Amino acid sequence: MAIGFNRHDSGKKTYRSTSGWERSWFGGYTRMIWDHPYINIDLKVDLKPHKELSQDVGVYAAEKLLKMYLLQAGQAKVLDDLERTVETRTDFFGKEKKYEIYSLNKLDVFERILEKNPELSPLFDHYKEGILGSKVEMEIKEDKREDDGEGEGDDKKTPPSGKGSPKENEGKAPPRKTKTLKELLGRIKVEERSPWSSRSSLSSFDRKPVFKPLEESSGTYRFTQQEIQNAEMLLKMLDIDFEPKSDVVKSLRLGKLDASKIAEVPAGNVSIYKQTVEEQDTRPFTVCILGDLSGSMSGERVDMQFSVMNSLFLAMREILPPDKLFIYGHSGEYTPKIYTFYSPYEPDYEKRISQYYDIQLAQNYDGPVIETIHKKIRGITDDRIIFIVLSDGEPSGNGYGSRQDQEDLKKILERCRRDEFVTVGVGIQSFHVEGLYTYSKVVKNLRYMAKDVSALINRVVRTEFK
Repeated sequence: MAIGFNRHDSGKKTYRSTSGWERSWFGGYTRMIWDHPYINIDLKVDLKPHKELSQDVGVYAAEKLLKMYLLQAGQAKVLDDLERTVETRTDFFGKEKKYEIYSLNKLDVFERILEKNPELSPLFDHYKEGILGSKVEMEIKEDKREDDGEGEGDDKKTPPSGKGSPKENEGKAPPRKTKTLKELLGRIKVEERSPWSSRSSLSSFDRKPVFKPLEESSGTYRFTQQEIQNAEMLLKMLDIDFEPKSDVVKSLRLGKLDASKIAEVPAGNVSIYKQTVEEQDTRPFTVCILGDLSGSMSGERVDMQFSVMNSLFLAMREILPPDKLFIYGHSGEYTPKIYTFYSPYEPDYEKRISQYYDIQLAQNYDGPVIETIHKKIRGITDDRIIFIVLSDGEPSGNGYGSRQDQEDLKKILERCRRDEFVTVGVGIQSFHVEGLYTYSKVVKNLRYMAKDVSALINRVVRTEFK
């Protein structure tokens, strides 16, 4: 079996990339084309994408896909196996011109290209009909003498090899000075460029989130006994130890001299060195918590979220440095608003969280908000992140909440995951978190929310950071 595809019982090949990008919400087939570096191909090569392919992805993307395919065909050394014909056409001025046409319709060539490149094989296989229905054309410049064939004697122009009229020679390539497709593609250039997705938003929602400053408050929140107990329970459950552990490894050929082994040298033992090895039980990480302050979170739900936020803050404050914790809330009527309860630059959590109930419970603009916070945190730290979202509903807002917005949210979460954000969704009496976040937990009984969240975070730490 060739690398890059599986074969079902039906015998049909199913191509899979080595990285699994085709099963990812971030990326997809058209994004794979757009993010690929620009391919500079000789202007003498005229790409003719299949009409349906151009309609499906657009002319630019269709031509770029063909360039990617031809580039792989050249690397797989199968350009000579493409079907080639020659046609004579009359241009606008009545002049006859010959064109060499390469059809991409050979299935055996197609499969050889896919087997040679497992990473791009799902892309080519997805647009299989469009690629096989496409062509490449080049005008043939016939070889001529420097004089135009005028004059007498031996210097008179000689006809091209072959007999008969031009139309009789169709299908055969006459002598020419035009380079072949193989020669032209041998000079193909791939120009690197930044991926489109690194510069632009993945959300189609046109109103960008804003960070809303909290009003100055003289009040300071005092944690309840229940919140303190929940924090203590969380600390007991979490198997986290950032302290380095040391161990001395002896009988090595390199390292520091072990005085206790010197006496063994005359006997031929040269493993008389030792080294001190240090390692951490838990790999470092940063925690970001995002609370949903939409209208459906009123009553008991918003109270429970408030309590869980406070318990998480108390627990994380004990085990994380001050610069490795971020806590936000978000709401907004027409424009998404993000409220900072804690960050390395706004560390007065007790004063800020005291204004929690002053925030108007409005809409839930999940996608744009998560994307904005991801970019902000990634601009501050390169750490791996445990990104915890507390929410009770699907994306919903004024002009927001369509199926497209839900698909955008999946792409945004996938981008976070690829950027080492371990996404954790806590659904407050809502199942929408399942299938979105890498780790999720649906809390049905709000009385046990603190305990359930503690267990979920503990599972994440043990799985991702040990």
